[in-house]
Amino acid sequence: MRRVRSALLLGLACAGAATAQTSVEVAHGIENLSNGSRDWRESVVTVRHAFGPTPRSPSLALGLTRTERFGLSDDQVAISGVTPLSADVTASVDASRSTTHRILPESTLGAVLQYEFAKTWLLHGGARTTRYEEARINQGLLMLEHYTGPFSWAVGMRRARAFDTSTSSGELRGSYYYGDRHSIGVIVAAGREAANIGGVVTLTSQRSAVLVGRYWLRPNLALAYSLGHTREGDYYNRNGASLGIQATF
Repeated sequence: MRRVRSALLLGLACAGAATAQTSVEVAHGIENLSNGSRDWRESVVTVRHAFGPTPRSPSLALGLTRTERFGLSDDQVAISGVTPLSADVTASVDASRSTTHRILPESTLGAVLQYEFAKTWLLHGGARTTRYEEARINQGLLMLEHYTGPFSWAVGMRRARAFDTSTSSGELRGSYYYGDRHSIGVIVAAGREAANIGGVVTLTSQRSAVLVGRYWLRPNLALAYSLGHTREGDYYNRNGASLGIQATF
């Protein structure tokens, strides 16, 4: 972890002379629960700064989140960074903190390495620790991704440890890139994960399907959207949507 952080800082320092680009995204989402609980609501503001003009340029992002669930509300601040370590390897790190943490985690810390081991073939491997007031969840990720023409697909597995119990979940992703920079994708996941149910962290089975997309209205203005369904064990089903606007400067 220390080496990844050092490489990230070095990459950002070396990129200072490159063409910079900053974007601001504001999004709001609502989820309806099948058990009669009031709707979940979440608002997010994200500021991202890229230290160069290409997708592989180093970048830093700062996000502020306001979440309302089960009649409780939380604020959270998150920071993340991405930088190439070599022509084939890219590192990303992220961390978050909530001073209220009634529903959201008290803190998170994660890192992922992306390795392009063959043309259009990527391998992602990472780890994350999530801390709640009464529990800590440690999670590992392994994902294989492939690009072909305007399409991409990925298959991944997550392994988590909490309450002296190990759980696992699987994930499938598919995306289509069209027009200039537009994209639309589907994420399907199933398994057993740790979840905060009404302020209590517990292990529960989870199945979800999400449609995500980004449509560029102008060269510097994009619309981001998502539609999703999640079944949280025997507790409830969640159906939700989010809409965001991204401006690039």
